[in-house]
Parts: sequence; structure tokens; C-alpha cells
Amino acid sequence: MALAKGARITGGIFCLLFFLFTACWLVVDLGEFGIGGLWDSWTFQHSGGTNQVTTPFHVGLALVQLAAVFTAFAGQRVAGGLLAVATTFTFATALQAVISTGSHTSDERWFVHAENATTTFDGVFVSSLGVLLLSFAAGVVLLTGMRSWPRAKPSDPPVRPTRTAGTVAALLLGAMVPANLAWQIYLLTQGGGSFTTFYLGKGVLSSLLCMAPGWSALVFLVLTALAGVNSLMRGGAARGLAIGLAVLSLPSALVTLIALAGNGALFTLDDGMPGLSILNALQLLLDLLGSPALLALMARGEPVAAAWYPPSLAPQFAGPGFVPPPGPQAPPAWQPPAGPVPPVSGPPMPPVGAPPVPPGNPPSPQGGFGPPRY
Repeated sequence: MALAKGARITGGIFCLLFFLFTACWLVVDLGEFGIGGLWDSWTFQHSGGTNQVTTPFHVGLALVQLAAVFTAFAGQRVAGGLLAVATTFTFATALQAVISTGSHTSDERWFVHAENATTTFDGVFVSSLGVLLLSFAAGVVLLTGMRSWPRAKPSDPPVRPTRTAGTVAALLLGAMVPANLAWQIYLLTQGGGSFTTFYLGKGVLSSLLCMAPGWSALVFLVLTALAGVNSLMRGGAARGLAIGLAVLSLPSALVTLIALAGNGALFTLDDGMPGLSILNALQLLLDLLGSPALLALMARGEPVAAAWYPPSLAPQFAGPGFVPPPGPQAPPAWQPPAGPVPPVSGPPMPPVGAPPVPPGNPPSPQGGFGPPRY
């Protein structure tokens, strides 16, 4: 499978709009809180400012969106997977923002530090609603733009990971899937929070574009499993999916590592939930080591074929329900020889000038076997 050129360019335009959305709110936070204040919030030095919009996750999201734009316009085969990751997480972020900002009030709070009826708060709601519709349209374009390969028109073959890279990447992504599932199950059973708190983020969201922990884990789970299966099968979308997930996860993992080291909590266990501390450390280790490994493994690929070859045509014979394909038909396999057609064999003709033979059966020659004729 490959992404059609029109769908790739259209997806690149959509991702450019998504990048402008994310970058705009990062700039707003920098102007409102400054680099120092934003960094202190990201590294858990304080709980965050009022109406803070972004987190370290959005740095990775902006990088994925920008990478999807460049690869789509440059015609790179890795663009399809990057467009899928960027569009999916943009849709998930916008959907969370529309629900949380649309439901937050002074009596029913969804955010830890947020005040509604402000320019920033209303701006996040309106812009997220527009991005939600655009990301849904982008997803439809990408899904309908998938084409089988080879096509009748000559084109470059899709690029897949090498056999070794596909196997190792599948193992890495496969290890992330059970760790993600175990983390969700532990929090649902031992965390003590409600379903709406875990998957919708009611009352625990730290920023206006922050995703609920369970919702974020669920989206990561689906894309990680999809990328792992594609890597194992060496599909054409495997490289883009793996690279997109690695770029998305690495900034958050690095900032979390710095924050834990700075606060002296890197090698400590929570007395109340030691199992959660172990699962968090395992996921952090997979993100820190697995993301660079995925980037290195998927940096280069190999084409699925040496060059374009024509697709196999439908059988050229009539049968029940057979409809010949449109266009000129191929000639039949047998053709009459060129030149004059020889006469069909028959009874011998009399020589020129001989009297005509009377009608009826010609007389049999004398001799040979059988009685003579009189």
C-alpha cells in the first residue's frame, strides 16, 4: 500500500495548519510565563500557572507535525506514517480540549489552574474546535488516499524497513504495549480514581491542552500496537509510524528524566503505590532507550521491489459473468499466416483442354483389391 500524491499533499497542508496551532500556543505560553517559568512548571518545580496551555508533550507533537509537513511536500515515502501519527494525536488533543474547556466551570472544575471567560481560555476552546474538524477531515483524506502498489501508472516502489530493523523495532514496540496495558490496569484497579478522572481528566488536568492520562495512554497503545504489527510485517507505513512515535515520546521522556533527577526522585519508590513507581520507571526507560533506537533502525529502508512493474491484468477470455476491461484488447494468440491462402483440398480437376467429366461419381480405377467393374 502507498499514499496517493494528492492525499499526501493535502495531508501536508493539514499538518501545516496543525503545526501552526501547536506552535502558536507554545509561543503564547512563552510570552505569558517566560522560559524560566515554563521550564519550572514542566520540571515540577511548581504546579503551573493559571491558564497555562502546553506541556512538554506539545513540543514533541509540534516536531512530528513539522516533520510530516516536510516529508509530505518532499515526496518522501516515510510521510504516510508521520501524517497518520500527527493527525491522530492532533485529533485526540483537540477532542480533549473541546470537552474539558467546554465543561469547565467554577463549580465543576476540570483543570487544576484555569479560569474560564478569559481570552486564553476561550481562544483554546474555539481554536481546538476548528482543529478537531480539520483533523477529522485529514483522517478521512488519508484513509481514502491509500492505494495498492503497483499501479498502472509507473511510480517509485514503497520503502519498507530492512529485515533486521523490522524485527528489532517490532520487539521494542511489542514491549511497550504490555507495559502500557499494565500501567492502565494498575491505575484503574489500585489508583483509587474514577473512570472520568482517568480517561477524561476531570479535576486533574494541568494545562488547557493537556490530555487525560488514560486517554493519552489509550491513543499511544493503539498506535504502538499498529506500528509493531507493521514493523513485524515490514509494511510500507512501519517506518513513518515508528519514527513519529519516537519523536513524539522523546521530549517528554527527557524532561521527565531531568525533573526526577533534579527533585531527587529518580530512584525512589512511592510508599503508597510502589507498583506504579516501577511501571513508571519501566515506561520511562523504554521511551528513553527505545525512541533513539527506533530512530536509528528506521532511518534507512529498502524498496519493496527493484523498480516499478506493471500490475497483472484480468484474464482475456470469455466466461460466465466475464466483463472485458475497458480499452483496446490484445489480439488473439493465433493469427493466420501472411500471404495468399492455399486452396482447400478436393477432387482433382481435369487438365486444361480435356473434355468435361459427366456428373456423378467418378469411376474407380481398375485393379487393386475387389471384383472388377463391368
